[in-house]
Amino acid sequence: MGSRHNVGTETMTENELRENLRARITPAEAVALKSGGADLCISVFNREVCLRLLDAESTHGGTVPDEKIGTLEEDLKNYLAEYMADRPEGHKWIITACLYLTFVEHLPMHPRESAKWIEKDGKYYCPSMVPESVICSCCMCERAD
Repeated sequence: MGSRHNVGTETMTENELRENLRARITPAEAVALKSGGADLCISVFNREVCLRLLDAESTHGGTVPDEKIGTLEEDLKNYLAEYMADRPEGHKWIITACLYLTFVEHLPMHPRESAKWIEKDGKYYCPSMVPESVICSCCMCERAD
């Protein structure tokens, strides 16, 4: 995760994670995000997520195991290195958005329109989910049958 919060601890609060993710966004990038600048390699969906991250207030204060954060981040880096190797400048935004969605907002990592996930009774179900996928195993969605 880059700079660590309290060295030696095994969890991070959602607020600490949010601040850690915010710190990854430079002031110039924040301006570009807010202005819709085309110089960033970021999807509309991830731009919206990153803007929510920048504007978010404190959360309810849950905690996230450091290992889960590190595992998802590493898995995303490996996945993107293989499947989006030609656009490394976009990796930062995908990873930031996925970590924020998963561990702070507790939402699926993909836009509803692309993954076709649905929400029912406070749970998320995704017909595209592949349980064996490392990335899917970190998502909030359950397999939709």
